[in-house]
Amino acid sequence: MNEPRRPDLPPHTPRPAGAPLALQGLRVIDFTRMLAGPYSTQQLADFGAEVIKIETPGKGDDARHYTTTALAGECAFYLSTNRNKKSITLDLKTQAGREVARELIAGADIVMENFSNGVMERFGLDYATVSKDHPRLIYCAISGFGRDENTEVARRSYDAMAQAASGFMSLTGELDGLPMRTTVPIIDTATAMTTTSAVLAAVVARERLGLGQYVEVALIDVAMACLTMYGMAYLVSGEELQRNGNRSPQTAPSDAYGTATGPIFLTCGNDRLFRRLAGAIGQPELADDPQFLTNPLRVHNQPRLTALLAQVFASGTREHWVDKLSVAGVPVAPVNTIPEAFASADVRRRGILTGIPHPKAGVVPNVAPPFRMSLTPAADPVAPPLLGQDNEDVFGRVLGYDASRIEDLGRRGAFGSDFT
Repeated sequence: MNEPRRPDLPPHTPRPAGAPLALQGLRVIDFTRMLAGPYSTQQLADFGAEVIKIETPGKGDDARHYTTTALAGECAFYLSTNRNKKSITLDLKTQAGREVARELIAGADIVMENFSNGVMERFGLDYATVSKDHPRLIYCAISGFGRDENTEVARRSYDAMAQAASGFMSLTGELDGLPMRTTVPIIDTATAMTTTSAVLAAVVARERLGLGQYVEVALIDVAMACLTMYGMAYLVSGEELQRNGNRSPQTAPSDAYGTATGPIFLTCGNDRLFRRLAGAIGQPELADDPQFLTNPLRVHNQPRLTALLAQVFASGTREHWVDKLSVAGVPVAPVNTIPEAFASADVRRRGILTGIPHPKAGVVPNVAPPFRMSLTPAADPVAPPLLGQDNEDVFGRVLGYDASRIEDLGRRGAFGSDFT
């Protein structure tokens, strides 16, 4: 059996020498695990913050072990969300481990955590406790269903639970099938981006007001916000929306169509675009068809329109139709597989995929941050750290511990068995 061929990994192009970093000088203590929290702290690290990731000795972030897709023992899940961070190991179940955590927090600008409700309170590391002597601290808590006092403490959540509970999943899939979640954990990802925005707003507010604050982000809140126009449509009409597969319930045509060499997706959001589509496929008369004159009519008569377009697109290749419709100004894209997407001209042109050095694997893939900044470009990517890789640096440089202090904490179980 042939080994799968991984894509080529061009080297990263370094940022301009001497260019400042947007968050240079800010320190983040990162207690988060899995996806939403680590993806957000990775963004802060990309902006230039020093992110110190605190992990359980001997095990680390659950994302390190989540799937069997790994490179030199490093799980793809973990590699995707922990770039540009430092990793230290602390056993927070020990008094000594909590002492070290409190000292790290005392020198931090931002603390982020996504433990189950009540855990940080039991550790004595909650906002109410640590902010008493640190009023400029920004403290962010991420949870599934909220941290307010009426939330059930034992109620845990993953991305799929938020998709299900919010109604998000009810809109995905075919009408005659079960609701479907998106395979990409879209609510976790949106939660990460929401968290980053809120934390950066708190940083700006601290510059203006001189005080830090408590920031809370819940997956259920983000999922409800992600309903956008579909949530508002229900609130306005009182009507329950139905699943439409790939079709838009508000615009037609907006669907996937098969071609001789693979599917394409196109959307005509107004009558002008539909007229362009009709001309591009050699049937300009469709734009004057009484059933297709306006977008509401096209939505109403979508079955007939879909059948007509499906027959047209099946007669040519994906490449032919993407080129022809693009020239006509119709929004269209090939429905790529992941390998096709990473090999695409757009991804190559944007420099999205590179390879960066890694202490065990030699080189690991890197997907660039999704932003460009002219004055403060993103930090040059450093591969996600090995478990406890930065113990010596953080305990010595950041906390100023000498050998005797480290030895004492080690005897008291602060570092588990990882620290040497």
